[in-house]
Amino acid sequence: MARSDKDNGEKERALKFCITSGLIPFLEVDVRTGVDLSESPKLLTDIDVLGLLLREDGSVTRTIFDCKGTGGPAFARALWLSGLMKYAGADEGIILMGKPAERAHRLAARKLNVRIFGSGLFDDYAAASNAEYKIARSYAGSLENWHRLFDESAKEFCIKGILKAIQQEVPLTTDAPKSLRRLISRVLDHKGELNPKKQAHMAIFTEATLSVSILLSMMIGDIRNILDLSDEEREFTSILRYYVWGGQEGVSTLRRMYELLSTNDRKIEPETTLVAWPQMIQLLRGMLEAPTQVRNSSIALRELSLRYLGDRDNASDVRAGRLFAKPRARQFTKRIGVYATEIFKLPIEFSERMDKEIDELVALTT
Repeated sequence: MARSDKDNGEKERALKFCITSGLIPFLEVDVRTGVDLSESPKLLTDIDVLGLLLREDGSVTRTIFDCKGTGGPAFARALWLSGLMKYAGADEGIILMGKPAERAHRLAARKLNVRIFGSGLFDDYAAASNAEYKIARSYAGSLENWHRLFDESAKEFCIKGILKAIQQEVPLTTDAPKSLRRLISRVLDHKGELNPKKQAHMAIFTEATLSVSILLSMMIGDIRNILDLSDEEREFTSILRYYVWGGQEGVSTLRRMYELLSTNDRKIEPETTLVAWPQMIQLLRGMLEAPTQVRNSSIALRELSLRYLGDRDNASDVRAGRLFAKPRARQFTKRIGVYATEIFKLPIEFSERMDKEIDELVALTT
């Protein structure tokens, strides 16, 4: 992704549409094979912009934005996008083209659940969908801030590694507990390389916290259907353990692995250390008190992560403050931030600095 790409205008429109429609945008998302057949995972393609809609029940809908700065056969592109949607588990596709598209092609694409917008048409559609589209100022809606994040990724290996882990494990996941475990494992590779005094490192920490928030929101959607706050602690913990580790087989395999390691006199940690088990139980219990509001933290965190790299803008700050002022958004975000420092083995200064900036943003709305 470069600042000279011809489709940058379309990408920024897609980003702005996401943030004004309650979708959480991700840029340049890798689409990989389901099973790796070599030591180096193979990339099939990438998604220009992916928008996640976290529903109150914890389910997720995904919209793929295919951005083309030039023209071309629109319906052929819709056929390709339809196949990508099916493979990636997306619910809707939107093609933004830099040149006009035939009306017949646009109509035919609707049968594939794909919308095609030729040059100049998407802005009208977006504004009709949400009046905020024309006037919203947003850190996540500015493509330049995303460029800066990728610039930092190119300069620092730790940021590149964490960003790649996020892009590969979170946006397209169908197994939130597994993705959380994998994300933690991959971020831990860089735990000693991050400094809360650096803006870029705060940005990637907040990106990782956002990812944890999204995955926990998905998990709460499942957990609220199998657990209740009135359950006894032992039963609650037992069922949660099986859920997080993929059932009886997953727990049994994990235990056998640790038993084998123990016989070799190797220093090992309990199976629950990876996910900070006591903190996870406490956090999820708190979320079960207001499960439909967990998503508010994710939507707000999307703004904060890119704020660390963007030029400060009062209108964008006020908008971010209003997002954190929504029910439980600030409370859940702060708790998730502390949890993130636990699982990623990072200094508490990361979450403390994030908390301070959240409080300052909310203060702008009063």
